[in-house]
Amino acid sequence: MEMEYEQEEGGRKEDERKELRWNIPVPVTVRGVRSDGTEFSEEIITTDASASGMCLLLKVDLREGDQITITAPEEKFESRATVRHVSILGPNMNRIRIDFPHGTRFNRDAAPKKYVYDYLLGDWIGYILEGTYYNSKHEPFGKVENNDIVDLDSGTVLFKIRTGRVYDQRSYCIGHLI
Repeated sequence: MEMEYEQEEGGRKEDERKELRWNIPVPVTVRGVRSDGTEFSEEIITTDASASGMCLLLKVDLREGDQITITAPEEKFESRATVRHVSILGPNMNRIRIDFPHGTRFNRDAAPKKYVYDYLLGDWIGYILEGTYYNSKHEPFGKVENNDIVDLDSGTVLFKIRTGRVYDQRSYCIGHLI
């Protein structure tokens, strides 16, 4: 049986994305001008991010095509962005999808917090900050020594870090560092 997919605008199949989205919380400041001409600034956490855009929950009403500025201080990133899609979720709550200009790429290289991201699950499973590994409950779970994550109490090697990935003791990749 052959499966068919409807083509979305731009020639992509409906189940394909331009790029992988990271389901990680990125603190950002969003600045722009409302439709009435007044300026706004909101500090929020992204619901997801990719190299070419983000999804934001904002109180301010925006329209498709509006121009805003995104600043992600941890990543040392700032860029203009275009509102691509708006979903009204309720009073004073809008889901906004934005795109960065062609050639502008968001990345987390400068961020001190590195997430261990499982692309199969589409979620982060832990993170490393200042030499400590935290689990998904934000509890200190291990510490980084050389290219190993070791147990805080016993010093036993829990995971190995190699070429931007984290591996368990059986050498299975449990996530990518982003």
